[in-house]
Amino acid sequence: MQNFVVDNLNQEEVAKLEKVLQEKTKPSPIGGLYWIEIPENILAPIQIKHKECGPHYFAVEIGEDFISFEFLVRNFKSMRCECIAPATPAQKLFLIEKAKEIFALAGVHFHRG
Repeated sequence: MQNFVVDNLNQEEVAKLEKVLQEKTKPSPIGGLYWIEIPENILAPIQIKHKECGPHYFAVEIGEDFISFEFLVRNFKSMRCECIAPATPAQKLFLIEKAKEIFALAGVHFHRG
């Protein structure tokens, strides 16, 4: 499974990012896990075909010093379905742009140097 991870975050940055995640995503009952809904216009053909499985989501995990964006399309209806699949290039781009948006809203610098 592929992830996009930003690590070495300090506690203040994690708190700011988590606040944005609480406001802009769907929190999971499992602490530190959030869901970003994937727009219908970038669903893969199999995901469009499996409309009854939707909506489809990406998982975001936040920990003590990291945030991880998972490049796997999931749904809440089934753990095993062919519509659960690695992200397409368009879906990956969408998630990376969402990550940038979350960092910007949190006021956390995305680029370090």
